[in-house]
Amino acid sequence: MRCHSLRLPAVCLALAALIASACQPAATSPPSKSSVLFLSGQNNHAWEETNPLLLDILAEPGLFDVMTTLTPPKGSPPEAWDTWNPDFAAHDVVVFDYNGEMWPDRVKTAFESYISGGGTALMVHASNNPFPGWTAYEEMVGMLWRRPDDGTTVFLDPVEQMVRIGPGEGRGAGHGKLHDWQIRVRDAAHPVMQGLPESWLHPHDELYHGQRGPAANMNILATAYSDTTWGGTGNHELMIWWIPYGQGKVLTLLPGHHWKDQDDERAFYDIGFRTVLNRGVEWLATGNVTIPVPANFPTADAISLKGAP
Repeated sequence: MRCHSLRLPAVCLALAALIASACQPAATSPPSKSSVLFLSGQNNHAWEETNPLLLDILAEPGLFDVMTTLTPPKGSPPEAWDTWNPDFAAHDVVVFDYNGEMWPDRVKTAFESYISGGGTALMVHASNNPFPGWTAYEEMVGMLWRRPDDGTTVFLDPVEQMVRIGPGEGRGAGHGKLHDWQIRVRDAAHPVMQGLPESWLHPHDELYHGQRGPAANMNILATAYSDTTWGGTGNHELMIWWIPYGQGKVLTLLPGHHWKDQDDERAFYDIGFRTVLNRGVEWLATGNVTIPVPANFPTADAISLKGAP
């Protein structure tokens, strides 16, 4: 039917608008962001200073909606803990910057259910230190800051052969002096590690050694040579690994040391550390990694920093 421009102008205009709208490409919705719960509040390290540093790293790729939850301060009465109820199930990933007091049983149970039901977590540095005796947490993390009697230790010897030493033998957890050291990729096919150089130089950090625990189902992603010159072991110590737990998984990232008022914060500005942390969170959240390896990623001989003061 032909529209008459004088008698039906509104109908004709509406029809023309409808046709024009149908010819336009469909609007593209922005990709949804992964939900990340950042957990802190106690630490023997300077968590008030590391929290903003880590949150700045997580903000960088623009892929995460981050919510922060802080436990009650150390020494708080039970009533304070009664009000702390993190909703783990509402998030894709929980990022830990925590090394403090044991949680109430109800929170521990909620976290265990979250991970075993398909949730994920990333442990940064001293977050592998807390909760001695919490069996599920120790199984999720695999190796922790513990005494020799408290579990098995795993490392690569000087000729890069895997060694497992049982409870009561060898060294317990420790570290040498702060210094620059290389991180070496051990699983180049893993999404977090794909495209990274075989080794890169990481600045001014603690190099943990002698971690202990159940050490079961560990998937080793990277190690670092613990040089005896700096008080190390002479072995290649595990630095990055992940463990499946039920339907979920937990990734441990041991670099990231910072004491209160520490002048040298380069470990947190290291492009290698920043890239691996964010790629680890993305992998935990989605099972894939889209964050590219930056062109200025550090090399085996050269540190590369972002925005260092």
